[in-house]
Order: sequence, then C-alpha cells, then structure tokens
Amino acid sequence: MRTTQQLSRNEIATYQTFCRANRIALDGKDGEMNGALFAEIIGVRMNSDFTEANLETAFAQLQGKLKMVSATFKAADDLARQMSANEQQVYRVWSKAQKFLVGIDGGDEKGYMNAKSLLEWTKGRGSAVTSRSLDLALSNLINSPLPGQRIHFHARPEQQDRSVVQGKPNHAFNQPKESQAAAPTREFIAGRKNHAWTPPEAQNNVVAQPVDAWQEICQIQLKEWTMPSQQARLEGEYKAGIAAGKSWSDISMALASIIRDRQRGR
Repeated sequence: MRTTQQLSRNEIATYQTFCRANRIALDGKDGEMNGALFAEIIGVRMNSDFTEANLETAFAQLQGKLKMVSATFKAADDLARQMSANEQQVYRVWSKAQKFLVGIDGGDEKGYMNAKSLLEWTKGRGSAVTSRSLDLALSNLINSPLPGQRIHFHARPEQQDRSVVQGKPNHAFNQPKESQAAAPTREFIAGRKNHAWTPPEAQNNVVAQPVDAWQEICQIQLKEWTMPSQQARLEGEYKAGIAAGKSWSDISMALASIIRDRQRGR
C-alpha cells in the first residue's frame, strides 16, 4: 500500500536516480510519458511507493515501451552534473558564442558528443570549466581527439546561386554594377569644367583594399615557435578560432596568451 497520496521528495529523488542509471529519458515529452508508465504500474496496479525494488519490477515490465537516451547523452549529463552552477553557466554562455559548433539545445546527438568531449578533456586535466579551458579543449580536440571523442560543426552556408530566379535565367547575375548616373565622358561641357570627369589614364587605377592588420599579426604569431609540437598547438588554436567565427583580434589574443604562458614556463 502507498504511504502517501502524492510522491514524496525521497520517491522523486529515487526515481530520478534510477532513470539516470538506466538511461531512461527524464526530460520533455519522452520523460512525461515514461513517468506516466511507471506511475500506472507502481502507483495504480501495485499501489506501492516508488522504491528501487518496485522500480526494478516495473522496469522489467516496461521493456520496449520506455523512451531511452543514448550512452553519449548519459555521459554528457553525468559530466554536467559534476560542474558547479557557475561552471554550468560559463559553459552555456561559451557554447552559444561558438557560431558553428553543434549545441545541445536541439537534442542533436552531435551536440551531446561535443559536450561530452569538451567536458571530458577539461575535467580529465583537473581544470575548472572556464572560457579559457574550453577554448583549449576545443583546439586540442580538433587536432588530436582521443578515442570516443569528436567535435562536430554545422555546415557553413553555401552562397546562394542567383543565376536562375523562379526557373528563369537571371541576366543581371554576375554582371558588373553600374552607377545610377554614369559620369559624362567629356572634360568640358558648354565651356565649363566637368568636375565629374575622370581622365582615361586614371580610370583603371584601383585602390587596393587594406589587409586586416590583426590577420597579419596572426600569421606572424604562427611563426613564433619552430618545434612541430609547438606549431601544432598554435595552428590548433588558430583553426579553432576560425571555426568558431571569432574575429582576427580575438584569435590573435588567444595565440598571444599561449605564447606568453610558454615563455613563463607554464
């Protein structure tokens, strides 16, 4: 017989622990459906409390009916529960800033693999979860992932082909843009100087676009070290920054931090 009409806190905790240990979905619609199935057997048919023994009995009867989570999800969830509330917030903010990194919000298995891999790398080295440690984890996992670890990115959007619009050839596609009002080609009009006129010899002079100075700095920093292992670390950070959509200045500061730490003997 049940001891209370409503589930006690102890029963809820026992149920959640049992589900996590057996990869039974707890969240969302799948979690609600699983909870209803257990309640029907334990609370109604058995008229008993949610104990581990009763959960085991119900679990055996519900095989094939419950919604389960993957081993990757369970591993990522277990690691996340080891983090402090502050570390969890740091990870959420950091992951949202990675434009091309697959996240966990959409329930994508690739997102769970990313979280598992990043947290395994960080926690495996005894590091706190910070933006810096996550940047290092991402850089290392891109270049040298361990077995069972992998980083997944969203495909970069391809440039839309505008050569055909609504099934018809677009004759304006890939044509040079013309100014709304082409400047007259005469130096003098009605005896007056045409200030819009450009001498023929100057029309082909094209001003080169300046190169981003931060990009040049990044290229210099990549040559800061000469050892293959050192270069691999810098290149890993460089590629991770580009994949995450960071600015050249942010990438340069990350490279500078690695070089500075190395010089200090860290």
